[in-house]
Amino acid sequence: MNTKVLDKIREGHEVIARADHLTREGTPLAIREATAIRDVFVMETEELTGDTATIRTRACPACGCYTLLPIKGKAQCINRHCAPRPGLRRRWTYRALVDATPASPRGVRRSDGYPADSRSLAFLADFFAQSGHAVPLRTLARWVSLHNLPHHKIDGQKAHIYSLSDVATVHAAQLAAREGRTCADTGRPACAGLADLFYNTDDQAPAMDQSLARRRIEVAKQLCDECPFKEPCLEFALKPNGQRQHGVAGGLTAKERRVLKGEPR
Repeated sequence: MNTKVLDKIREGHEVIARADHLTREGTPLAIREATAIRDVFVMETEELTGDTATIRTRACPACGCYTLLPIKGKAQCINRHCAPRPGLRRRWTYRALVDATPASPRGVRRSDGYPADSRSLAFLADFFAQSGHAVPLRTLARWVSLHNLPHHKIDGQKAHIYSLSDVATVHAAQLAAREGRTCADTGRPACAGLADLFYNTDDQAPAMDQSLARRRIEVAKQLCDECPFKEPCLEFALKPNGQRQHGVAGGLTAKERRVLKGEPR
């Protein structure tokens, strides 16, 4: 057996004991914390064993689609329409995912060209069934036709293929409509799920390539400029709180904010 799995099993005894202790306290906060540490442990263990059952049941905190997969110790949204920039995927630590509230679906999105995540409807029906929100293949076909999703034909095959990301937005929107919820374009702040980008910046520049650090700061600031929450974010970041705040917030780096606050660099 993999030594990492054995170590995880030993850790599991401590996690269970801690969760049981919190549950016995009986307060809503303690019970919520017990549930959280159990869920995080389960997701970490499943990643070691190649399972995705728990993460797949959770909607993305940014786009509301059931497109999360465990990748290198974090939950990553594979929905291309959720990414604020091509190739810039949103990722959450398992604890952050447990604590986050799923976003409301943003509505149907459609791809241009020939997307790399194109799959058959049969594959996509199975993919969404793994999230616990199964939709019959016939129903899924009706939904993609209703929303006029672009499709492609593979030579020598009868079935069309569709972008997983496109179909994911339809799947989430239709589920929201069934439950009486409406899709919303307000979304979350642009930095949601991008901690690796927003917090690996000027304060950690000596530990990384300088050009990479500058590029990360540039991209983070660009996202801030497009974000409707930029002003309240900066206002909050400039409040004195007795501790240094790291990373880009409100379009400024930590060094730039310290200058505005009159603090030493």
